[in-house]
Amino acid sequence: MERVSRVPTLLLAQIEVSYDKNVNVGKIEAAFDAARSSGADLLVLPEVALAYLPSSASNAQRWEAAESLDGPTLRTIRSLARKFCTWLVLGLYERPADEDPQRRIHSTVAVIDSTGEVAGVYRKTHLYDAFGHLESREYIAGSEIFRPIDTPFGKLGVLVCYELRFPEVARLQALRGAELIVVPSAWYTGPLKEMHFELLVRSRALENGVYVAACDQAGNGFVGRSLVVDPLGVPIAMASEQADQYILATPERSRVEDTRRVFPYREQRRADLYRS
Repeated sequence: MERVSRVPTLLLAQIEVSYDKNVNVGKIEAAFDAARSSGADLLVLPEVALAYLPSSASNAQRWEAAESLDGPTLRTIRSLARKFCTWLVLGLYERPADEDPQRRIHSTVAVIDSTGEVAGVYRKTHLYDAFGHLESREYIAGSEIFRPIDTPFGKLGVLVCYELRFPEVARLQALRGAELIVVPSAWYTGPLKEMHFELLVRSRALENGVYVAACDQAGNGFVGRSLVVDPLGVPIAMASEQADQYILATPERSRVEDTRRVFPYREQRRADLYRS
């Protein structure tokens, strides 16, 4: 696959997601149009961007909102990626192949290329059982960390929301060559939560010498504040807490290469000392 000299121009669409898939698809189509108008190569959407139900909803309701990866809503989104010739990363409710007795589902991220094909799939492995919330009652954890994929603009990694609190998830992908890690999120508000979100995104970028682009939901009790951070931990684009806004960033692959040359973290690791 031919590679260009930079990480892609990114458009992060910080949308408020509703239960109504038609409303969400309309917002996603508008985001694709904005991406094309701004010259973006990659559109990033939040966690569970095709439909959202609050934690007070039942598993049966979430199950009805979920689809398989060949479901009708994702097929529509794939056709939009093809129409606008733009790569896309988005989160969705995915029904497992075998029905769970508790009707739990996956929080899944799909990477869709500019021809509308699914280029990568990741099922969230670290569930949000914290701050009084038990996501494991609602979701089935994935079993494997995302393996970064080659794209026309470099090697792309993925993690999801709460996984920012687990440095190993980003580190493993950086060791596997990721230059940009995308983080679809639905990060709840709460004491210090806004600070944690920004701090963790910046930390994962700095400690791995990668760009990190975290696209959060807004509204519905989520913090918003999506951001793109460079390999030295410096934010290069940030949103406010308001819903339905876009942020644009054009990172440079040379920044990744220069940072890793000055700070050779990967080569200096003492993995023999890190066994628990």
